[in-house]
Parts: sequence; structure tokens; C-alpha cells
Amino acid sequence: MLESLIDRIYEAAGSPRLWVDAIQWLCNYAESDRSSLIVLPQVGTARWVASTAPKCQSNPALASPALRNTGRNPRLHMLAHTKFIQDVDSAFICCGSDMCSSNEHSWRAGTAIQVPNGDLAIITAERRAERGPYGAGILSRLDALRPHLVRACHLSAQYGYERARVATTTLDHIGLPAAILTASGRILITNECLQASHGRIASGQNTESLFRNFSNSKLLHEAISGVADGRSVACTLPVRAISDHRAFVAHVHRIAKPDDDVFDASAMQLILKKIGAPPAPDNDLLHVLFDLTPAEARLLRALAGGLRLQIYAENTGVQASTVRSQLRSIFVKTGTNRQSELLSIVASISTFAGSSASC
Repeated sequence: MLESLIDRIYEAAGSPRLWVDAIQWLCNYAESDRSSLIVLPQVGTARWVASTAPKCQSNPALASPALRNTGRNPRLHMLAHTKFIQDVDSAFICCGSDMCSSNEHSWRAGTAIQVPNGDLAIITAERRAERGPYGAGILSRLDALRPHLVRACHLSAQYGYERARVATTTLDHIGLPAAILTASGRILITNECLQASHGRIASGQNTESLFRNFSNSKLLHEAISGVADGRSVACTLPVRAISDHRAFVAHVHRIAKPDDDVFDASAMQLILKKIGAPPAPDNDLLHVLFDLTPAEARLLRALAGGLRLQIYAENTGVQASTVRSQLRSIFVKTGTNRQSELLSIVASISTFAGSSASC
């Protein structure tokens, strides 16, 4: 059974939804009535999964509000960083039904694991009072398992951070400043565009360090709070940078992830879009999209950059009648009739054009 349990623990490290199964196996291995994995962030609400007794009808990932306080015992924190220790927990409650409730205290064996992102993982095994305390043999078996639990918890936390890093780095390539935030508003990670645009912002700081760069930081703070507490799924609002008075549109949206992904602290993504004329798409892209000739593509790029038709003709030395003929051809190929309609299409293409876009 030990080898199978170790296999499941490492499988859960790479696939968060499997932690429920691994914790259930741990419960059986420790001859317990319930086991749980609780991740305590530095600030904010705990995230947790729990096993269930065979006759319990509750969802393992939502077993009991009582679990929110499990692991906050200072004695557990001091003694359990190297081994499993035994303690007496409060009343054993699983799903709240008569079958899963007891007025007596339960026996608990638990250990604490500090993970790289600063969170604290608490792994416990519990049994009802009438079954008696854990013997030295079971505690020794759990201690032998602890190194595997430590490595798996570290891997899970690192995978969660890596997913957040990839999400923000992707937006770097299209020139969008972005940050991943925790449910409490703590900055988990920022991309290079955000660092370059708004100064050095360290991961782990509260969003106040980001907000102070904006004149209407209160509105941004309220938007993030609204998404964090579930009042809205996403929010868009204008913000203005204090140092250079640049205007941005801030998009805050909730990150969808499984409820049982207890190690991934990311909860929201903040994306900033600078207001201003976007760069025109390159000639190759215009040619592929609309079959424009090189001359037509150059004209369209010039119009998108703000040049008037007559000025473009003078600058290039091309007769005005030739330029107007090129514009009529562009209208036909793009299916437009007015210059304003044509430029709106170009603007929509330009939004994410070019991996070297300026932040």
C-alpha cells in the first residue's frame, strides 16, 4: 500500500485534482476517519481538500467549514515542521449530518510544510475519540512518508507559480502590462512590461505598491475587491499613471481553475492597455489578409498612421490620382466603403500585431 500511496502523492503534485484521491489514501494508510490538506496563505482565506468517511455524503473538497481553522494551532506550527505530531482537535465534524458529527474531541496527527511561495501546507489525519490516540507505529509510518509529501507540495506550488508566469509572459509578447493577483490582492507575479511601465514592483507585495502609480487607485482597488469576493467576474475601468499622465484601460478578471487546486494561489489577472494609436500592421500581414499590393499596403499603413491622402501623395512623389486609385482598390479588397470604416478594421488588426510591441 505504501508504494501505491507514494505514487498517488507524486501524481497529485502534477495534477491538482488528484490531491483528493491522495489524501483519501493517506486516510486509509493512517487508519483514520478523515485526512485533510489545508494551504494557509500569508494573508487571506485557506484553501483545502479533505477525504470523507465511507458513509459520508459530502463533497471531499468542501467537507467542513471547521477545516478552515485546522492547522492554525501555534503548537502545531512550532513542532510539526520536521515530523507528524499528535494533538487533540475540536469536535470531529465532516458533513454536518448526525452520522458525521460528534460532541467529543478527535485525535489528530499533523505536520506543517512551508512551500516556496510563502504559504503553509498542513496535512492531518484524524480519528474519532472513541478509537483512541495514534500509536507510535502509525506516527513512524507517517514520518517516513513526510519527505514525499514535502516534495509533492513543493512541486504543486511551483507548478502553480509556473502557470501564472507563463500567463503573464505571453502578454509580454504582445506588449501588454499584466500581473497575477491572489484572492487577497497580493501580487503573485508581474510581467516585464508592467515592470518597465510602472517601476520596480516586487512579487509578494500588496497591490497598494501598484496602486500608488495611478491617480484613481481607489477605483482600481474596488474593482479588484469586487472580482475577488465574487460580486463580478470581470471589470474594466480607466486609470491614469501619475508620473507621466498616461491613460490606461485596466481589465481585471477572475481566473477559472478547479476548486480543488489548493496550491495555485492565483485568483485574478490584471491587464493594462495603453490608450493611443496602435501600431499599423506590417505589409506582409496586410497582403495575406486582403491581397494588397506593396504600394496599397504602404498607403494603408500611412493612413493608419494619421497621414492624409494628399500629404502621402506629396511625400512619396506619386500622383494624387494614382493614390486615389489605390485607395479604391483597397476599399474593394477589404469590403469597405469609407475611410473611417477602413481605419477601424486596421485598428482592430493592430491591437495584437507584432511581438516587439512597446510596453
